[in-house]
Amino acid sequence: MKQLAILCLLSNFCLTTFGQTNNNKGLANTVTKNGANANQKNYSKLKLIDQFNNILQKDTATMISKAQFSPIYIGFKKTEIKITYKPSTLGNRAGKRGNHKKPDSKSMIITVDTTKTVGSQMGVYETYTKAEYRDNKIAYPVFIENLSSDTLDIGFGNVFPIIMEAKDEDGSWKAIQKKFIYECGKGLSEFYLAPKQIAITTMKQFEGTFKTKLRLVFSYSSIKVYSNEIDGFINRGQFK
Repeated sequence: MKQLAILCLLSNFCLTTFGQTNNNKGLANTVTKNGANANQKNYSKLKLIDQFNNILQKDTATMISKAQFSPIYIGFKKTEIKITYKPSTLGNRAGKRGNHKKPDSKSMIITVDTTKTVGSQMGVYETYTKAEYRDNKIAYPVFIENLSSDTLDIGFGNVFPIIMEAKDEDGSWKAIQKKFIYECGKGLSEFYLAPKQIAITTMKQFEGTFKTKLRLVFSYSSIKVYSNEIDGFINRGQFK
């Protein structure tokens, strides 16, 4: 009888452990309540070819800043990708806006890749009048991938609708950037992302005295897609 009882206990333990393991595996492919894909993509093996080698440094801000997330590449995944800091030269543009589907957390995934660094883009308005250059602010590349069979609308002009958020002292997510807004939106073309394509933009690295968690938020009105969370530093004044 004692042997039978021990066998039953072992059987129940194994079944419970197996169930928990399976549940944990399932969680890796779910979408969290805040809209972030729990299973982020790994782009560490993709090599980004940068023609510039000027010295890069972290950015500094003491108040909420204006975001600028411009593309440095749009197209299919390749082993080696040549990036540009002049977004006006990139394709994947539709002259008429509103013809493509707005993305959500099921159709698009955003990954901040902390395994490599790049520079920051030219100013939005400079891209039309100046020769290409790399701004000296160091950044992480950010990969935006279309997971769906639809062509997605991911931005217009020379920017994506993305801002950076950070956790405050209470652990609440707060914006540390304002979305870039054009003074005049007339005639701006739309960026689109075809199925299986990726877009790459950059996320500046900040210096500061406050260590916290950071993430990106892509938003079209009520539609929001969140990136993975990364460690970083900011100044507390960036919340205001």
